[in-house]
Amino acid sequence: MIRLFIQEQHGAYSTGLVIPLNIDQSRYLGAVMRLSVGDEVAIFNGVDGEWRTRIHTLTKKACHLELVERIRPQPDVSGPVLLIALVKRARLETIIEKATELGVAQIQLLITRRTNADHTNVGRLQVIAQEAAEQTERLDVPQVLEPIKLEKWLMDEADIPLIYGDEDSTHDGNAIPPMLVALKDITGPAAILIGPEGGFDEVERATLKALPHAVAVNLGPRILRADTAAISALTIYQAICGDWR
Repeated sequence: MIRLFIQEQHGAYSTGLVIPLNIDQSRYLGAVMRLSVGDEVAIFNGVDGEWRTRIHTLTKKACHLELVERIRPQPDVSGPVLLIALVKRARLETIIEKATELGVAQIQLLITRRTNADHTNVGRLQVIAQEAAEQTERLDVPQVLEPIKLEKWLMDEADIPLIYGDEDSTHDGNAIPPMLVALKDITGPAAILIGPEGGFDEVERATLKALPHAVAVNLGPRILRADTAAISALTIYQAICGDWR
């Protein structure tokens, strides 16, 4: 069954409620998927769970769905926050898609001292997250936030546990623990920070190292690209302390 995320809110969902789709979704169902009045579509809005609906009216530019029954209740959002330094467009789009599939609650784009890009199309990235949620049967879509400087995020979010990848093998002569080991001490939601492809500079390293709630982790013996690092870190997190347990 086709699944659609309904961004517009139309009040609390209930059986028999008829809601309009936006023009893009209306054209998708009618012109692309060739559906007709009476065909069924699953919808979710991130609040009211997933609903089975029936096409009530359908024209070239408009479609209305009638809610038939709730299929699944809305779960609590408990995934990690992904902090990702801006990278080239294709890799960033891959990160957004895969992070959504892997259950992140939120994606914060960052500008670091070695970031090789200073802007991106956040609207496009949000669409990618929405499409990934529709495909993977998530009942929410993680918000993709406008880029901010790493220093600002660290100042504003001082309490959340922070796990960040570090390509150095030691800190002050002490070996950096593998992420598998470090996550065993994490309780509650955490933030996972993936730096730029050039790595953190010395000022950023010193700032992160001084934070009592931040833990540097080793992502393996090889230097990983940002997209590989993000996917690997999220996979390990979900397996150790997330919703894969």
